[in-house]
Amino acid sequence: MITVKGHEAYFCVGNAVLIASGDILCTPIRVELVHSVTLIAQPRSKYPLVKRSMLQVGKFETKSNGTFGLIWFTEFGEKFWEACQSIDDNAKLRLRKSGFDEMDWSVSFRFIEFKARLTAKKYKGFFGKPNNSYIEMKVGCLNPNDLRMFLQALVGKFETPPWIMNNWKKTEKATGFTKEYIISSWSEAMGKEITDEETEKKRWGSSLFSSKDKSTESNEDSEFEIFEDDDGNEVKMTIHGALEIEGNEYAIMAYDGGTEFEIMKINRQKDGNISYSGIDDPELYEELSEAATEHLQSSGAV
Repeated sequence: MITVKGHEAYFCVGNAVLIASGDILCTPIRVELVHSVTLIAQPRSKYPLVKRSMLQVGKFETKSNGTFGLIWFTEFGEKFWEACQSIDDNAKLRLRKSGFDEMDWSVSFRFIEFKARLTAKKYKGFFGKPNNSYIEMKVGCLNPNDLRMFLQALVGKFETPPWIMNNWKKTEKATGFTKEYIISSWSEAMGKEITDEETEKKRWGSSLFSSKDKSTESNEDSEFEIFEDDDGNEVKMTIHGALEIEGNEYAIMAYDGGTEFEIMKINRQKDGNISYSGIDDPELYEELSEAATEHLQSSGAV
């Protein structure tokens, strides 16, 4: 305990301020500095579906389908929870709030010396879906090195980095954060440089993949296509359906066995062969993505 003489001290009490003068006794307060970050992430799948009532009491219970009494925890939430449990077998989570639809929720987490909260928010539409929503992640702990290592391990669980948003313009309008700010925030939080290649979502077009000779022999009824990447490795992609807009056809494709989907334009040649190309128009790509998501969800593919 120390004594401060000849000074006035000001104390806030509710909406009033008390002024004390003379000899003032002061007790040092131990303050633990918490290192925290707030990051924006893009969910890409609604699964797993988690029971709202169980999550309110700290229990994680999923269902394969349904609507009422469920939240769409998304693959980001699932991988975040996996990361928590990977470093703490006694990790805890709890639903803090949920709104009208399945993509309006906030869940808090406690594990070791970490505290975190994921909040799902939509940036357009009446009903939230993973492709028109984003997740605000707040996470903090006492040791900044532990925080960096946790975030690096978390990012390693994703095929597509979580900082790549479906629609940058609408994300910026909803959050107030630019593309550069969102990416640099992740980079600083992880203590790791993010390359230009890691800031753009891969489009399976001619710039990234070229069809092998045997794939051009496949017909319209094929269930998959074989491509080659820049290193000459075979890449097998499963076809999950097709969309048609203004006379043009687009294939819904995914890495074989993967959970993330892409869309490619179908180019039909006069000789009957089929080739594929990427989509450069971001507005068209978003429109196709929304239609593809609805198709995949109705068919049970996601």
